[in-house]
Amino acid sequence: MFATRTPSSGSDIAKDDGPRKKEPTKYRWLSLLLLIALIGVTATLLGLEVPRRARSPVNGIQMITSRWGLPSPSTQKALTTWPTDFSRDITPIPCHSHNDYWRRVPLYDALAAGCTGVEADVWLDPALKDDLYVGHTRKSLTPARTLKSLYIDPLLTILNNQNSNNNNNLSSDSSIAEEDTVSGGVFDTSPSTSLTLLIDLKTASASTFPIVLAALQPLLQNNYLTTWTEAKGLVRGPITVVGTGLTDFIPAILSPENSNPRIVFFDAPLPALSSLTLDEDKNDYNTNNSYYASVSYNAEIGKPFLGMMTPGQVRKVRRQVEGAQGKGLVSRYWDTPGWPVGVERGVWDVLVREGVGVLSVDDLVGVRGVWEGVGGGRG
Repeated sequence: MFATRTPSSGSDIAKDDGPRKKEPTKYRWLSLLLLIALIGVTATLLGLEVPRRARSPVNGIQMITSRWGLPSPSTQKALTTWPTDFSRDITPIPCHSHNDYWRRVPLYDALAAGCTGVEADVWLDPALKDDLYVGHTRKSLTPARTLKSLYIDPLLTILNNQNSNNNNNLSSDSSIAEEDTVSGGVFDTSPSTSLTLLIDLKTASASTFPIVLAALQPLLQNNYLTTWTEAKGLVRGPITVVGTGLTDFIPAILSPENSNPRIVFFDAPLPALSSLTLDEDKNDYNTNNSYYASVSYNAEIGKPFLGMMTPGQVRKVRRQVEGAQGKGLVSRYWDTPGWPVGVERGVWDVLVREGVGVLSVDDLVGVRGVWEGVGGGRG
């Protein structure tokens, strides 16, 4: 018979019934140490990065934008560096700052990006002291945001300072006519580049256009505007003013009287330039009366197919761009896709490759890479 052993007490029973306590292993300690090291390295890199991004502005434009909103003496200090440092190291590129007045610092943000065009929606509202106001809708108008305060006065200050040293900052390029280099432009690296001020009339041209002409007189009196006269023809200036929106073509081109020059040029309809039979006397869009030739991309070209422009869309763009080039005008598409970013960049790439005159953009940072990568930074 087999003997059966009966436990005599609880002390004979192994005491391992309960859950074991999990002790940290050497691998867990190693993972923790690696995590701590990674956090330390990241913090170090961020510490090195912050001073680099926060470095002092290197030119007058960047100094003004960095001090915008501070007390005026702080901003005025930026003006003392003219004319040598105002736009140092900024290379102009053919980009048009769409709805420029929406930016944190209108005009200056666009100049800091190198854009050669800015846009202002202009309203005449007699209820607001008969001045020209800038805004997207009538409800957004305020006496603090006028064509004079946002654009005309700042441009006068910029150009007066840029040309204060007897035009010593002008280009020495002998191929540029003397009359075109009387006044240097806003860009130190390219003083012969003209900045386009696109005035989009939101109120009737008959009442608003004469007020626009009057508001531009200070720029004209200082020889800062591109002009056209029968005697001298087209004379390029540091600022080229273009009328669009409700601007009427016929009154615009008939505006010069006697010896008065034409100072506002028309934004011609881009699709018309590749097919329309033009009347030489009445509606021939050319460099004597027009500068831009524009159209809505969305309405004229249409949405990309699966994120890409179709061959038919590309051919249509090519015909229209060539039509503008044949007239000596700067082609421009507004209302291009803005999202997704890949689609936006793809459309920009195609437009630049096809020779579009200027890109109308909201993204002032991304557009530079397109011109430098595809267009070779031309401007």
